[in-house]
Amino acid sequence: MANIERSNIVYRLNSGRESYIASGGKLGRKKGSVKSTEQKKEEYKEVISLLKRGYSVRNTAKF
Repeated sequence: MANIERSNIVYRLNSGRESYIASGGKLGRKKGSVKSTEQKKEEYKEVISLLKRGYSVRNTAKF
């Protein structure tokens, strides 16, 4: 009985998503909300150097 209810819920959610996308809706994160690896390396340059020197993660978090 619970399997039938679960499959009905999944079907309704998926059909709702499909109709939203069909009407022009967009899912997921906005463009530019995620930093590239190069941006992260530039921003956390000091932290990366401390970790490479052998400092613990806990000590680098204090800095």
